[in-house]
Amino acid sequence: MHKLLLLLAVFIPCPFKLWFYRSLFGWKIGNQVKIGLSYIEADNIILEDGAHIGHFNIIRQVKLFQLCKNAYVRNFNQFFGNEYDSYEWTKKLIIGERSLCMSHHFIDVAGTIEIGSDTVIGGRDSHFWSHSLEFEKTSSKLVPKDIFIGNNVYIGARASLFGCYIPDNAIIGMGSVVTKSFNGENDRVLIAGNPATIKKRYSTL
Repeated sequence: MHKLLLLLAVFIPCPFKLWFYRSLFGWKIGNQVKIGLSYIEADNIILEDGAHIGHFNIIRQVKLFQLCKNAYVRNFNQFFGNEYDSYEWTKKLIIGERSLCMSHHFIDVAGTIEIGSDTVIGGRDSHFWSHSLEFEKTSSKLVPKDIFIGNNVYIGARASLFGCYIPDNAIIGMGSVVTKSFNGENDRVLIAGNPATIKKRYSTL
């Protein structure tokens, strides 16, 4: 019944939809929030003032989905958690103030993914992966991997990020595969390639 109500809510006009989510599901929704024709299923929803979700996004099996002030998720994005329910599978996605996620991206929300303020996930078809398969002597198991992206970061189209830390002001080149973390630097850096490395530094002075 819960999922059926969430599915029906997709087609309710926005002003009534916000009332529906607040009153029936207890979502924390600020002022001037807009939600298009998108399916949203999460244990805890926080949409701060001015947050905007476009059309045909799918958000499901997530414990926390938070859009900070004036963050914008455009169209046809998929944010998927998983069916594992132990404490280590945090399944949290937080998108910072004024950050923008363009269209047709996929984010695997198995661990914690935090995206800073004024960051852009640009183009289309980027993938974020927050879990991996770890091998032990006699067995293997799936484990969560967190992703942290700093402030004022630009991520180019078709980039793939896996369990990594991206510092403030970084640029992730188109088609890059980022499998390790990078420390913060005084300069703005271009991270690109497969596997991605720092290709260029831009002075911020």
